Amino acid sequence: MKDVMTNRVAALALTAAVMTAPALAQGVAAEDREAILRLAADRGVTAEGASALIRPVEEAGAKGLPMAPLANKVREGLAKGVDPKRIDTVVRQMAGHLGTADALIRELNLAASPVRDEPVTLLADALAGGVSTDEVRELRRQAQPVASTPLPSDSLAGAAKGLSLIKSASLPAADGTAVMVEAVRHGYRSHEMLEVGRQVKRRERDYRDGHASLRALREAIARGERPEQIFTGMRATDVERPAATRPEPTTERPARPVRPEAVRPERPQRPQTPEHPGGR
Repeated sequence: MKDVMTNRVAALALTAAVMTAPALAQGVAAEDREAILRLAADRGVTAEGASALIRPVEEAGAKGLPMAPLANKVREGLAKGVDPKRIDTVVRQMAGHLGTADALIRELNLAASPVRDEPVTLLADALAGGVSTDEVRELRRQAQPVASTPLPSDSLAGAAKGLSLIKSASLPAADGTAVMVEAVRHGYRSHEMLEVGRQVKRRERDYRDGHASLRALREAIARGERPEQIFTGMRATDVERPAATRPEPTTERPARPVRPEAVRPERPQRPQTPEHPGGR
């Protein structure tokens, strides 16, 4: 009987360990926790206040959401001296976007990424940048009308982030969606779609003034061109101006110009005194 009780207690302890292991694994990384506590102390934030900042990060981890971007945001806020209440608000907003992004990826039956946190974080960033959940669904619908093969989650996340950059340039969302759908269909990687969005944002004045068009950009992608081909040589009239070119520094001193030697006029010779005839 005693052995049975011992075995039962051991089994219960093992079950509890197995059940709590995922929760422990979802805790904030030790180095992140130490950095947050150290920064909080440097800024005069109490240990209780620092723990309150860590709490929403751990709550997100308990739901299986990425914690690294949240912990980084806490550290960034403390390093900049932002009010802890403001940091807490921003972190909770980020956690909300992460939750929405995670739910969308599950809803749309997307293919899993080798690193699951990356597409969730990227899609959450797109949502924070102004892309709506309906626009994400529309991207998915147009990019892959037939759901025979699930669309990679990182592809959709990259397209959504690229669209958010195009929208931030005050350009039509429908035209931006068409550009990103074409990029997905032609196998653009997520970083290439981000580059397309960045380049459009960088040249937003050209696009708004008609010097460039999203239609022409979509047609270039349809021809199989990649970002480095499309944007080479495009004129940018807006935010990025090349810095003034300065001469390369050199250790050699320039040779001094050869000064012509001063030509001194010849001293006039004194005329000889004429001799008197016959002498003196």
